[in-house]
Amino acid sequence: AGRIRPSLSLSPDEWKQFASGANAVASAVLKATGLRTVFHHHCAGYVETPEEISEFLKLTDPKTVGLVFDTGHYVFGSGDCDVIAGLERFKDRVWYIHLKDCRRDIAEKSRAEGWDYFQSLRHGIFCELGKGCVDFPKVLRWLKDTGYQGYVLVEQDILPGMGAPKDSALRNREYLRSIEQYFA
Repeated sequence: AGRIRPSLSLSPDEWKQFASGANAVASAVLKATGLRTVFHHHCAGYVETPEEISEFLKLTDPKTVGLVFDTGHYVFGSGDCDVIAGLERFKDRVWYIHLKDCRRDIAEKSRAEGWDYFQSLRHGIFCELGKGCVDFPKVLRWLKDTGYQGYVLVEQDILPGMGAPKDSALRNREYLRSIEQYFA
């Protein structure tokens, strides 16, 4: 997680199989429910880096498969805190957004020491909003300026010993209120 090189990615045949499965599921869900499917790129999965996100979207049906753009996983997977570049790159397929922060120092240490995904989580890679490197005022401005109409969810990982989820959720809400002028 957070240190994927092209040599670790899926092969062309594996990409075709993976995308074919995603297309089949999305088509079946749309037919049965009328709902479109969104795919969540995720560290320690097969779609983690910007290049992998791009390949996945290229191979899936843009009418039925969208993207859950996760700001924290984008930072960890790309090694770059500029989530606006990712939002711009994939904006036509972003149908859902997870607001999640990521600590650059922990990501760098994770890469340097070869931690697995769960070690990174235990070290607090995904922190409360405003405590990492994601520029949420810019993200909120992007949402407003592009006329984004999809869902936005705050996602916060709290592991045992890291505090109370309710307290963290309240701090995240207060942080968003403190920057609300960017999306008002």
